[in-house]
Amino acid sequence: MKNFFNPCKTFAAAIIGILLATTFCGCSERSVILAPATGSTTFWEGHLEKDRFPLHFYLQTATDGKQPKMHVTASRPRWAGPVDHLKLSGNQLSFRISTRNVSFSGTIASNTITGAWNEEPYTSWWLTMNSVATPAFMFTRQHPWPPFPYLVEEVSIPGTGNRPNLAGTITRPAGPGSHTAILLLNGQHAQGRDSECYFHRPFLVWADHLTRNGLVVLRGDDRGVGDSEGIFNEATTADFAADASACIDFLKRRAEVTKVGILGHSEGGLVAAMVASECRSVDFLVLLAPPVFPISRVWEQQAPSINRRKGTNERQADLRRKFIAEAWQKLVAISNGNAGKAVFREFYTSFLAGLSEEDRVMIGFPPTKEGQIGIEKDLQEWCSPWMLFMATFDPAASYRGISCPVLGIFAGLDESILPEPNAVELEKHLRSGQCPSFKIHTFPDFDHQMRRPVSHASATYPLAETVATETLSLVTDWLKSQLQAPDSH
Repeated sequence: MKNFFNPCKTFAAAIIGILLATTFCGCSERSVILAPATGSTTFWEGHLEKDRFPLHFYLQTATDGKQPKMHVTASRPRWAGPVDHLKLSGNQLSFRISTRNVSFSGTIASNTITGAWNEEPYTSWWLTMNSVATPAFMFTRQHPWPPFPYLVEEVSIPGTGNRPNLAGTITRPAGPGSHTAILLLNGQHAQGRDSECYFHRPFLVWADHLTRNGLVVLRGDDRGVGDSEGIFNEATTADFAADASACIDFLKRRAEVTKVGILGHSEGGLVAAMVASECRSVDFLVLLAPPVFPISRVWEQQAPSINRRKGTNERQADLRRKFIAEAWQKLVAISNGNAGKAVFREFYTSFLAGLSEEDRVMIGFPPTKEGQIGIEKDLQEWCSPWMLFMATFDPAASYRGISCPVLGIFAGLDESILPEPNAVELEKHLRSGQCPSFKIHTFPDFDHQMRRPVSHASATYPLAETVATETLSLVTDWLKSQLQAPDSH
């Protein structure tokens, strides 16, 4: 299918032979407390398909009568996140990760957990996990560890109407006085407050760095993820903007907070622009690799790198373009109310019927059981509320409507949000709109995560750097310059 804006999950990224579709950068959930004061943590490690794509599990069982909690960390974000519907009875363990449509049911026996790992409702694998002392993935170079020189507070942002209750973490300087606050917004796909990706927790790193530099930082679980309520798969980017606006209002009501800004990564940058264009109380924006064009243009910009990665020839590239173009037309028609979702299934059936087996394999839908599974998953994603919203949404008005200072940062090796066209387009919108001042910078040797890239082929993704220190420094220096300057709006 398609790659939208996520470098963490590239086009046709396979997990155990199934092609998985992706979008804006997003990864997964909240950080782990290795040694809680009132509980213990057991780590379990399992491998699917002979040491490829290992899944790392940990199970935390509280000793104070609270319900046990479990979180799955995986070398592929597709299956990572905090579990729900956890049942632990004797030696029987079962759980689901609803935002990932996966589940597990198995038996605990001394140092092993054995059972069925299911990607619902399609496929099941037999998985054995062994207990380990401390997983190596937890010890990335920049991972912050207590004790911290600042205060950490778990918070809840009350919902209203159709907006659910949200959960998050605030970190704030320990000393008295007032402070500037910043809200962190992550990219697309269900993510928790730390924006976990390939064993890294970039928002945990950002929060630690910014708080040590005097800011109050709020980072939260997406709706339907972690401790936040709601159903993620039914939400649109407009819903995420409503959630972000509620978080801004929450920060504004805190006694220690003066100014409030937003740092948004990938789709989070777009959400930040949407909020700022409607809310004059946003004092500044930091946009990390934001998508500035409509999604159809983003796909066009991504196509050359996708084709190079897959080794497609020109004929196959033309076929892929035709497939995406026709699919897009159907999606826009559905979004505008001019057609029903059934036309999409009809399109898939007729388009694939005219292809050779080789071409079907090339676009990700071989004439096999796995190919049919891929089609069904594609149909769900294409016709999701998020996709139907994005089909007809043009971000231009949001960027032109920003009335606060902006720092935009792009990465030269980013294949998800291409730096040159998006940086130029962002500058155009800011100049022609209401933005009082802005700075746009491109790091030529960084990837979408604003760090030096490594190959995603590694099963363990052993990267010491979560966010490049140059990125952290640029943002901090710019924020200090803005906080020292007179109010610009």
